[in-house]
Amino acid sequence: MSSLFFWNDWRQPYRFAYLVSFSVLIISLVGFVIAWVRGLGNVVRWDVLSELNEVPVIFHSFTDGLLDYAVDGKAYAVSEQFLAGSMQVRPEVATALLTGVGVAFVLIISAVTRFDRIRYLVSMGILILGLAFFRWEMLEIPGLESNYIFMLLTFLFGSVSYYFHAFRSDYPILIRLAVFGLLTGLIAIGLATLSTIAFPAMALVSYGMPVLLVYSAGFIFFISIEIIAGLVWLTSVGRTEESPTQLGPRRVLGVNNLLFISVLYFVNLILIWLKNTKSIDWDILSISPFLIYLISITLGIWGFRRLIQQQDTVSFRDSGAFLYVGLALITTLTIAYTFATANDPLVELFEDLIVDTHLVMGVFFLAYVLINFWPIYQQNLPVYRVLYKPRRLELSLFRVVAVFGVVVMLVFGSDITFRQSMAGYYNGLADYYFAAGEGTSANAFYQRALESEFQNHKSNYALASMAMAQNNQPVAAFFYNQSLLKQPNPQDYIGLSQAYLQSNLFFEAVKALQKGIRAFPGSGELQNNLGYLYSRTSVADSAYYYFTNAASNANRDEVPESNLLALYARNPKVLLADSTLARNVAQSSYESYQANALALRLVAQADTSQPNQPDWLSGDVIKEGLSVGRFASLYNYALADNRPNATLAATLQKVSTMPVNQDFSDDLLLARAVTEYKRYNHPTAFGLLEQLAEVNQQNGAAFRSIAGLWQLEQGLFGKAAETFGYNSDTTSIYYRAVAYTKANNPVLAQSLWETASKNDPAVTAIKQVYYQERKPQTDLEKAFYATYRIDDPNRGAYWETIQSPNLKTAAGVALTNDFLDQLQWRNAQLVLAGLPDSTLVNPVSLSLRNVAAIRLSAFRRSVGSAETMAKKTILPQYQAERDYWLAQTYERTRNVAKARQAYKNALKLAPLNGRITASAAQFEQQQKQTKRAYELVLTALPFNEDNAELLKTYVTLCLDLSLFDYAQNGMDKYRAAAKPADYQAFQAIYQEKLASVENSRQKFLQ
Repeated sequence: MSSLFFWNDWRQPYRFAYLVSFSVLIISLVGFVIAWVRGLGNVVRWDVLSELNEVPVIFHSFTDGLLDYAVDGKAYAVSEQFLAGSMQVRPEVATALLTGVGVAFVLIISAVTRFDRIRYLVSMGILILGLAFFRWEMLEIPGLESNYIFMLLTFLFGSVSYYFHAFRSDYPILIRLAVFGLLTGLIAIGLATLSTIAFPAMALVSYGMPVLLVYSAGFIFFISIEIIAGLVWLTSVGRTEESPTQLGPRRVLGVNNLLFISVLYFVNLILIWLKNTKSIDWDILSISPFLIYLISITLGIWGFRRLIQQQDTVSFRDSGAFLYVGLALITTLTIAYTFATANDPLVELFEDLIVDTHLVMGVFFLAYVLINFWPIYQQNLPVYRVLYKPRRLELSLFRVVAVFGVVVMLVFGSDITFRQSMAGYYNGLADYYFAAGEGTSANAFYQRALESEFQNHKSNYALASMAMAQNNQPVAAFFYNQSLLKQPNPQDYIGLSQAYLQSNLFFEAVKALQKGIRAFPGSGELQNNLGYLYSRTSVADSAYYYFTNAASNANRDEVPESNLLALYARNPKVLLADSTLARNVAQSSYESYQANALALRLVAQADTSQPNQPDWLSGDVIKEGLSVGRFASLYNYALADNRPNATLAATLQKVSTMPVNQDFSDDLLLARAVTEYKRYNHPTAFGLLEQLAEVNQQNGAAFRSIAGLWQLEQGLFGKAAETFGYNSDTTSIYYRAVAYTKANNPVLAQSLWETASKNDPAVTAIKQVYYQERKPQTDLEKAFYATYRIDDPNRGAYWETIQSPNLKTAAGVALTNDFLDQLQWRNAQLVLAGLPDSTLVNPVSLSLRNVAAIRLSAFRRSVGSAETMAKKTILPQYQAERDYWLAQTYERTRNVAKARQAYKNALKLAPLNGRITASAAQFEQQQKQTKRAYELVLTALPFNEDNAELLKTYVTLCLDLSLFDYAQNGMDKYRAAAKPADYQAFQAIYQEKLASVENSRQKFLQ
């Protein structure tokens, strides 16, 4: 164990210095593995492109007991596809590499100062030569052009290192490391400060890459013996058989096992080499060269120590340990950088170097072991203890021969190694110029890289990305196809598909994705995108198949899962085939998923519970602009949530005014109008819809239809008819006819009924019955006639023959109200008594019946009966009427406090209802709250200019407030709205009150 953690025997300064440097190496190895595993993902990230799809829905519906009304609108489903992003260049990665190289340089030069004279001079010569090729002039430091920086660095580091080597070799490693580290840090800060270019670290790394490659190649060659050396240790280390009485012979695996394992190892290397050189095209399972490198560098930590100790050339503790870590750090970081930049020519170069050096040097090192230590092996002695103390031939001789062997293998592969190194070098330069914003130079260097190695993936993908950014899809498609030649990735197929798709080559885009799935059957991104393309066609089953597979394979499974919900929402037939799909929706924090779940809910109309608020709305992210997913989830939530939600209304008001959300402004205003309507802020809701109809001419008819239906629901029949009058579609004409019918204006409604009934037999039947062209036959016809032909005193006979409990209840309530309007409360009571049993009718009919019973109680001034009926089942849409008739009951029995509260409750639910507003205002006027009464009337009046009672109340309030001009204007409107007899009667009252107010005014002036 002491040999495993050998640094534990060192003095504390050496142990501390080594563990710190060793930790840096460990960090670099971790970074190496991460960059290796991520592959192309280091520079190409998966983006998600979201697309809004309109889905027709009914977001609000109501009924009057006879006819049903559906408020049509649209929800938004979000369809998403994966995009392979452009080739990213991150200068910070180059900065990290250069920092690590600086640390390695400090370790190496500190170790070199303890070499003997010849090794010191050779080592310093190699380091200085490396500095010379780093192209320091590219930093463009004023006054230090040409080779001045190199000469300055050579002088500084050379003089300091010589001082330590020749004069103060007794200084411990910590001092040498500190001095060189401080010097290197100051120089780095100075150069970074004085440099006039954008990314000085990246420039040095890009132009100095050949130096790093040479150093790395040398180190890889140096450690290429470590695996065989490890096998020597494994096969020669042994244990002694022990018994209570004697010691047995030493047991080892022996030379035969060494040969067997080594042959397996060499066969693996040969297969890799044959595959890399395209000599074979077998699908073989082999050890990755980079795993071999990791094993070698790990074994070398102890193997290099053994070599130093056995050859006794330098002190391992004071020099060798830090030299090894420095060289390992440079090589590891350089390879990691090639992974991090996806520079595949250099990745392939390192693969070749690792395989060739380990194969050639491994064979020669095995020969070295057999030549020098065969007898020792046969004696079962620990060969590893004298591995680097040869009896016949020195290891250096085998190394020299191996160098020539490696060169021969590289040459055997023609000039591919040289071309790969040049392509990788040009790729690095292109990355630098791309990061610096010099696209033309970057393009030129990528092209030069292709000239060196036309199949290299990095250059082709980078050029394809640049072409896509310039909307040059044909060129992008060419380079994406080129990137598929040697090292295809799912990103290439998706990029190619996008290039075709943006060129309107839909089927070519589909074929590209199909080819990609054949090459990468486990790519969820490819499957999702193919499902997305199929979802744009009528092939819903194929889209479903690929989305479900993608959900199992994609790293971001929420994207295909969200697309599945969008597929269901856009294909209602699928929901009809399997209604459980709409209910089996999981909880997710993904915004597009939440949006699609809400869209599906609106389409299916199956879930009556309140929807959950999107998670992101609870945070402070509302300050940001809305993404597609957030917009859709917010919009759909506003349509689906039936609760009065002041917070949601405030949120919509805020986001709709943000300039960054201007693309969604109309939809956000509509969502806000829906939310305001549901929280009973009807004036604001109608105002927003009117604004939308004026601004958005293309969709103005749709906005007016929504407003008209809401006005019908609120009993604003005249306003609804006026709103629908701006539209010319048949549906709006039909609703306008209904509005006039409800307003008891059959003359204006007749031409509209004629137009609406031309192509609709159901509407034709209603029209014929309403205008007495034939007698009603069906229950609906009888109920419609009994409800709206109030001029026929015998309509009750038809009502009595209605069989449907719901229709009979609705029509009976209409008769009851008509009788109560005529003060015939006994007849009203008889009709109510003749209604079907409450257990046989639906909640709507039951609510109508209970409200009518409260009204009858109010007429009879029966507070107890009214309160009892008010506690029974009454749907929310009828609660305003409930509270109104309760208020009437309390007012007629002189219970002022309860009457005021009931009026307040009614106005909160129906602030624009003309009858409720007029009665509440008259009540406040009687209580000397004239200003309050005037404000109530002023809110509702613009929507009730045909309501005679409200206009009369308005006029009297104007007189009380001495607003004579307004009063006169109100009288003009009242004249148009009221019956002539009613107008004449009120005219006398108006003149009398006007004179009274004038007299009071004159007395005050006297």
